[in-house]
Amino acid sequence: MNERNSAGKQLLLLLLGILMCCGGLYLFSTHVRVDTGFNFSGMYRSFGIFGSRGIPGGLVVIPLILGIVIWVIFPKSFAGKLVTILGALFIVFGVISSVELRWIPSTLYEMVLMLVLIFGGGALALRILFIPDLGKDKPSKKNKIDEINDKLN
Repeated sequence: MNERNSAGKQLLLLLLGILMCCGGLYLFSTHVRVDTGFNFSGMYRSFGIFGSRGIPGGLVVIPLILGIVIWVIFPKSFAGKLVTILGALFIVFGVISSVELRWIPSTLYEMVLMLVLIFGGGALALRILFIPDLGKDKPSKKNKIDEINDKLN
């Protein structure tokens, strides 16, 4: 009976940890504003390839188009596959680099609450998942009455 209660307690603590972490992440996500200009020139401007002007977003698609054309004309060509993959990566990096995350001002209480829920819940769930129950390996102590009963039987 004790082992069954222990498993139920561990499941309850795991669910509590997951709920705490999800609640904290929800509160955190409500305090972050996501902006995007969806332009590709910011990525190249920061690397200084085209100076401070940047390049128009449509020019990023040219390597992808060239790679697809080379790949269709020469299906076994490594260069076509490489240029296609690099063109797709340029587009993905351009989208990611255009995303801006901004923190909406919050009170100290809200910030502490978010951090306690996120990290406390995560630590609780991880403890249940990765640290074995230490009480199972210990032999149970017998009292004097149990020892006498064992001798008589």
